[in-house]
Amino acid sequence: MTARFMSNTPYANVEFEMQRVPGFSPRGSGMRVSRLEYSVSSFGCQHCVYKSREKNCDIPVGSTCFRERLVEGCVPLSELLEVLTREVPVRPFVARVLRLSRQQEPLFENEAHRQRFEETEENGTSFSGQTAALFLLTADPFLWSKAQPAVALGSIDFSSIRIHGVDLDGYVLFHTAKDLYKGTKHISLSELTDPELVSDSVFRLLITAFLICRYGTAVVTAERS
Repeated sequence: MTARFMSNTPYANVEFEMQRVPGFSPRGSGMRVSRLEYSVSSFGCQHCVYKSREKNCDIPVGSTCFRERLVEGCVPLSELLEVLTREVPVRPFVARVLRLSRQQEPLFENEAHRQRFEETEENGTSFSGQTAALFLLTADPFLWSKAQPAVALGSIDFSSIRIHGVDLDGYVLFHTAKDLYKGTKHISLSELTDPELVSDSVFRLLITAFLICRYGTAVVTAERS
């Protein structure tokens, strides 16, 4: 299941569409992604064979070239954030995401976070929600010390994790990880946009986790401009 942060709001349907995994079509639809090699310079509207018919990509996330670029790690983080702000047009959320985009901070909290995540992710994950949850759980060393024994191949036993002693940041990371993994709703959109509850550094981690949940590890496995 996928976490729903905007249930019972006018944006519930928008969120549902936003969280659909790109590149996957109903069974029998036959969508195929090319196995060619790409680089950032290989892409741009000037290379698009549909340029004469489609001058602008109003919804680039729905295009085949966008999916192929994503798979090859050629989509910059700024482009993913731009798509996110268009699909979740809630003013406080958009403003905070735009500030995040301008900061150009690393996706990981630090190098130790990267190492913990990569070591854990190498053991295998069953779906992108689990990968996103692991990204958040490994961000805080104290939280990870509590969560690591509950992580097994392809699963996370959240019921066995005791988070006594974690600070507010760790609390937010834990419950958002649980939401992304189980499809529950502990953290609301209004809480996400409140800097007194969710610090800038944690907000950056949460947004990265949302992108991982939607797009997979391609978000973090390549350097992005």
